[in-house]
Amino acid sequence: MTARVRYHQAPSPDGCRWCGFANPHGLQYLPGKGGHQWEPPTDAQRLARMRARRAARTPKET
Repeated sequence: MTARVRYHQAPSPDGCRWCGFANPHGLQYLPGKGGHQWEPPTDAQRLARMRARRAARTPKET
């Protein structure tokens, strides 16, 4: 199975549920989803995005 990396950093916690782009983002297209308007992310997506952004900016101990 191939993993797709869509972002170099986690999207905004309030980005679109499907693509992560900020609102307003008009009509976007994603393979598998097709064309879609902005939809609010789920609470779980918001939490995961906030945690990923925090982890990326926190220096790692070596």
